[in-house]
Amino acid sequence: MRTPLHELPRAEVLKAWRRTEKATNDAHGLIRAELGLVNMDIVWSGALLVPIIAMLATTQPRERRPEAMLGWLGLAALLHRYSRSSETALDQDLRACRSDDPIGALLRNLRHHRTSLLAKPTDFQGSLNDRSGLLAAYVACRNRGIRDFFTGQKVLLQQDIDRHHILPRRQFRESERSWADNIANIAFVTSDVNKAISHSGPEVYLSEIDPAILKSRCVPVDRALWRIKTANAFWAMRQKLLADSFNDFLRSALPGRKL
Repeated sequence: MRTPLHELPRAEVLKAWRRTEKATNDAHGLIRAELGLVNMDIVWSGALLVPIIAMLATTQPRERRPEAMLGWLGLAALLHRYSRSSETALDQDLRACRSDDPIGALLRNLRHHRTSLLAKPTDFQGSLNDRSGLLAAYVACRNRGIRDFFTGQKVLLQQDIDRHHILPRRQFRESERSWADNIANIAFVTSDVNKAISHSGPEVYLSEIDPAILKSRCVPVDRALWRIKTANAFWAMRQKLLADSFNDFLRSALPGRKL
């Protein structure tokens, strides 16, 4: 039985609140520093942060594994951990955070829904409404050192970042434009870059970009795929590149863990 908040001693509530507030700020700082998420809009549910806040609140700084926390965060997004029955899932994960091995317990909770935690190309075939998939795609690109199309500088998700259709939406027939609204067709760019390349064909503007920059965004470098008529092949290849990079991120963030 849970004790109602109003029945708890005031001093106890205030102490817990201060600890939670500090852990929340630490969680935001961790995500900004390690994932470059200045704009948190892509983190579609606050529930994704709760287990990280709980772990930061209950462990000493020298005992923390921030890379493992972020590995779990990426997986929770990829597997849509809190997209349904969120309260039940959150209760399970908060209990896991109180175990001797919080990360291991959190991963076991994820494994109840899928035996293998490694990403599959099909995890990145969702529509733009799938913000969990978008976050996982960003993590995959971040793992490759995501760089700006024109300047080559590292990309941070700030207020002026747009979701750019790599194969421009307007170049599809009107009846087919909704096909372009999928995760594998999205790159995060600054607003100015988006305006500059929105009218160019992919075979034109992609040819002007350093292949190393394209690879940093998990964009196929095979020029034969840079056409509207080969859109499905382009998206299939990008889904594979995103999955491969995301799995490299997992292996680095969660060494020795069963994935």
